[in-house]
Amino acid sequence: MSRRAFRALLPIVASVAVLAAMSGAGAQTTSPAPVTTGTPEQKTAAIVSPAVVYIEQSWRAWVRVPKGSELVYFDGYVNDGYAFEWGTRCTGFVVNPSGYIFTAGHCVDKGEEGARGTALQFAVQWLADQGVIFPRDFQYWLDEAHLMWGVEGSEKGSDPDLEIFVQRGVAAGGLKAGEAFPARLVDYSAWSEGDGALLKVEASDLPTVLVAPSTGISIGTPVLSVGYPGSTDAVTDSSYEPTFKDGQINAEKTREGGLLPVYEISAAMSGGMSGGPTVNLNGEVVGVNSFGIVGETEAFNFITPGSIVTEMMAQNGVANELGSIDVAYRAGLDAYFQGDYRTAITKFDEVLALSPTHEQAQEMKIEATKLAQNQPATTGATGGTEQPAPQQEPADEGGFPVVAVVGIVAAVVVIGGFVFMLSRRKGPGTPQPQAQQPLQVVGAPPPQSAEAARSIGFQPTPPAASPQASAPPPAGPPAAPAAPAAPPSSEAAEHPHFCPNCGHQLEPNARFCPSCGHKIEA
Repeated sequence: MSRRAFRALLPIVASVAVLAAMSGAGAQTTSPAPVTTGTPEQKTAAIVSPAVVYIEQSWRAWVRVPKGSELVYFDGYVNDGYAFEWGTRCTGFVVNPSGYIFTAGHCVDKGEEGARGTALQFAVQWLADQGVIFPRDFQYWLDEAHLMWGVEGSEKGSDPDLEIFVQRGVAAGGLKAGEAFPARLVDYSAWSEGDGALLKVEASDLPTVLVAPSTGISIGTPVLSVGYPGSTDAVTDSSYEPTFKDGQINAEKTREGGLLPVYEISAAMSGGMSGGPTVNLNGEVVGVNSFGIVGETEAFNFITPGSIVTEMMAQNGVANELGSIDVAYRAGLDAYFQGDYRTAITKFDEVLALSPTHEQAQEMKIEATKLAQNQPATTGATGGTEQPAPQQEPADEGGFPVVAVVGIVAAVVVIGGFVFMLSRRKGPGTPQPQAQQPLQVVGAPPPQSAEAARSIGFQPTPPAASPQASAPPPAGPPAAPAAPAAPPSSEAAEHPHFCPNCGHQLEPNARFCPSCGHKIEA
């Protein structure tokens, strides 16, 4: 474009810009969306993590074969009179800041479905290892054991001994550690009776989660299943950071002849996550991780509805409520995920004043401090960062703004007039820009013409498309045309020569026409 045409274009472009600005101002009817940080899943994890605990159970039981057994050549205590000892682990969550914790019933079950059944399996296996019974008869003797063998704790006739330790993550001086509490079993129901258990530790002001009302749960509800999968310890270092598995509620079903409701979910779970909470994206418990299908390779698991939590708590006079630390911590999270980092820091400081080892509050304060460095320092009356309120222009009633219509029409008229003016000024000999050539597919012969290119499948590249990650790199740019051997003289430029046969413009001193091959007379 010549300088004269460019100067002519400047006022037109300015006019179009003014009209576009006017039309944009008239069309604005909504305020910008508030600044947010993170995702709903991240906020949910931040809400739930402090209340999730790791639970270890230590078991000890003696097994005795009575004299009425068909095993006539053996009676008395198996394992040479020593107790069988083993450990299990599960996940739990705090439901009251005074130290009440909920988990799955099968994690602490002392009966046939739990510790008693496990001890009997150990006993029959010991008899097989000692050659007292044939291994092929294992199931026969196990059936008899369930019917009549005795399993007891350190007191004769008592249930198997159980010690429970609850551990939660804490931090002090920037170092993460575990805090352990012995727990007592308040109440439980076996797997066939509901699969829930209420524990108590001697602690106060523990972080807590709330149970969701059953009315807000439906098929398709997004959920996160939380727990400590034992399988990860084989490949990672142990930590008190729980795992979150996302999924949704797929179905509402029943078991035990329709007596017990369960939810089928698509979140993946594994051993060790039993008793952990499955929560909605508000951080509320919708169910307790219960069981899966043996041999199932897909995410196909079941949770006990949260109603079992509220029912067992009510039966034992325990309320599901938040503590003062939870209130301050959640206020800090609300501010943080709304982008109000200075308010978040203030709230997290309140939490740490009440609970100096609150690991998540320490981590969230560090993140908020980093992000607050780029936040305006203006504060409102509440001490939080005050964001300027967006000004909203009134919109014309009746649909599309009139100013916008006028601006668009004027822009079309001005640009059309400018194009017409340029077309009038162009001479007949002005070369036109060449059309974009289609790109060549690597590995195919180069097209000889545009028609040939279309016939073998060549397509022009879309204007803004990026190459596919798996596609080969594009070919390099086409070679530049060869420069003339010497620049034309000023005399040749003033008096050009043309071929008398075809009219092609000739180079100085050319003896043949490069277009038609006609001999040029000197």
